[in-house]
Order: sequence, then structure tokens, then C-alpha cells
Amino acid sequence: MTSSVANADHGGSAAQDAAAEIQAARDRADAAAQAFFDKESEIDALQIAIAAAEVDLAQVESEAEAMREGLEFQAIRRFVGGGPSDFPLLIDLDDATSSLTARVYSSVASDTANVDLDDFDAAMKEINEQRDALDSQRSDAREAAESYVALQLAAEEEVVRLGEIEAQRLQDEAVQHELDAQRREREERERLDREAAEREAAAQRAVAPAAPVAAQAVTPDQPATTGPDPTPEAASQPTDQSPSATTDPPAAAPAPAPEPAPAPEPAPPTPPSTDTGSNLACPIAGPRSFADTWGAPRSGGRSHEGVDMMSPGGTPLVAMEAGRVEFKTNGLGGNTVRLYGASGTRYYYAHLSSWEGSSRTVSKGEVIGYVGKTGNTSANHLHLQVHPGGGQAVNPYPYARRACG
Repeated sequence: MTSSVANADHGGSAAQDAAAEIQAARDRADAAAQAFFDKESEIDALQIAIAAAEVDLAQVESEAEAMREGLEFQAIRRFVGGGPSDFPLLIDLDDATSSLTARVYSSVASDTANVDLDDFDAAMKEINEQRDALDSQRSDAREAAESYVALQLAAEEEVVRLGEIEAQRLQDEAVQHELDAQRREREERERLDREAAEREAAAQRAVAPAAPVAAQAVTPDQPATTGPDPTPEAASQPTDQSPSATTDPPAAAPAPAPEPAPAPEPAPPTPPSTDTGSNLACPIAGPRSFADTWGAPRSGGRSHEGVDMMSPGGTPLVAMEAGRVEFKTNGLGGNTVRLYGASGTRYYYAHLSSWEGSSRTVSKGEVIGYVGKTGNTSANHLHLQVHPGGGQAVNPYPYARRACG
């Protein structure tokens, strides 16, 4: 008797085409989200620069005003003393540069006064230059704000379109199987690229310290130096390794100090392991797009310590691992969740529209809230932070990407 159960053709072209369509939609959504959040970073950087420029301009204007008052005093003193009375500095600061003419300079005979006028003229030129630069920055900020609105709409439309495509295509198990296969291939390529880059970096670190040693040749008749101490690099080399006997100089020559072995370069920060996020639940149970904005500038001189994941408002958020959640509200994050994972890692979710339930112990994948735009944002998205061991935040993009596919 022939079985009536239809087996999915995991290698079929239909499944491959559907998976390719979904991946293309995800790529478009990711690109739109990245463009949107990059524009947000650009706006924040401009705001920081504008604030600093305004402080600098105010300082220069204050100094110029002090100069103007001093020159005003000199003009009054000359007038009272019967000197030239055509000293036109009793004017508004904005009109000062147009009034500094040859007649002004010729009306002041004192060398000291001439120097003051030169300084004042230079200060006014600097003020005008800074004002022009500030106006340009403000214009850039206005244009960026206009682009920001358009990019937000585009990003939100792309993630909605992605949800529609996934809802239609992911009904077939074969399509999900194909997507998983493509993801494994992509991760393998990324792993090989990362290992190759690490090997190249290690090779460069190994040869870099040898360059200054090779440049310092010692000849048998070279007198001992009595100059300054060795360079910090040389002084920091370990001295617990003996040089090879074959490198000893002739007995008749002054024996140089033993050549120390090159000190290993400090190990770079350990990157997330290749299985980062492999055992975690995706925090967004629905369509989502990613933007890697780790370290991007933020208002107030802050830097971004999370990954931004766009998703339609109201999309469920789930616990990435089992643990305990605490719900709190603050000005920047709005409605937030702190998930203290059983592994010791702490996760921070921000901008939720609302929570599900109350602070409690949760299981992996349990709904804990919903995507929103509370706090310091105008777009529905999840701001996610990852703190391994409960310590400092690390770039959560690899975690989110691996957990969510």
C-alpha cells in the first residue's frame, strides 16, 4: 500500500525560488532599516557638532564684545582729551566689520590702539566664519531631518512587505528548510572569512615587533652606547628567554646585551564565538529588519550600545532565554525589559508599546511585551542590548542575527 503522505521536496526549485524571494525581501528591509538608523546617527552627530559650534561662537563673540568695549573706552577718552572724534566703534557687534574702514585706522595714532583694532578685526572675521559654518550645519541638519522622515516610511513599508511575503511563503516546510540551508552556508562563509582575517592579523602582529630589532646591527668594534634608555617597545620585551648560542658575538668583542625575544602583542578583544545566539530565541516573534548601529553617536554625547530591529507596532517580543524579567520605564528607553538570563547574560529591551504580564520568571520564547516607539524614538522598533555575564554591553548584532536568521 502506497503512503498518502506527501514528502516536501527540499531541493525543489519552487522552494528555492520562494526562499530567494524571502531573502531578497529581508535584504531590502535590512538595507532600508540601516539607511534609516544611519540617518538618525547622522542627525545626532550634527546636533552634537552644532551644540559645540554654538558654544565656541558664543565664546568668540564674548571676547569680541570685550574688545569692542575697550576700543569704545579709548574713543571716549580721545574725545574728552580733544583727540580725533571720528572713532566709529560705538556700534552694534553685527555691524562692526562693515565700519572698520581705513578712516578708523587712520584716526587712531597709538600703536597699542592699532594692535587692538587688528585683533578686533581678526575676531570679527572669525565670528563671521563660524556663523557661516554654523548656518551650513543647521542647513544640513534640516535636510537630514527631512530625509529621516522619508527613510522611516520606506523602512516601515519594507518590513510590512516582508511580513506579507513571509506569511505567504513560509507555510511550506520546504521553504523554511531552504532558508535554513542558505543561512548555514552564509554563516560558514562568514566563519571562514573571519578565521582568515584573524590569521592574517596574527601574522602581522608576529612580524611587526621584529622590524626595529633588525635595524639595530651591532658590529664587533662598535663602542657601547651611553645614550638614553631603550625605547618603550624594547624596554617592555620579556627577558626570561636566553638567546641562541649561535648568535653570541666573538669573545674578543664587547658582548652586547642579550637580544630579548619579541614580546607578543596584546590579544585583541575576543570576538563573539561562531555559535553566538545559536541557542537563543529571536526576541521578535514576527517580521523584523536589522540595523548594525553599535557605537553610533547619540545625542548628549552618548554612543549607541545596542542593535535596532524594526518591526510593526504590536509585534510580540519574547524572552531570548529562560530567566527573570523586570519591567521598568525611563526617559530614553520608554517601556523597558531587563531579562536576567539563566546563563548569566543580561538582556535589555527598549521602546516597548506595552508589557505582557508583570515582572516574573519566564521560559525561553515566552511573550514578555510588544514592539513600540515609547521613549526617545519615533519609529516602532526594538532596541536590544546584550551584557554577557551581566557586565559591559557588547555588540548584540551577531547575537540577534544568529538567533533570528
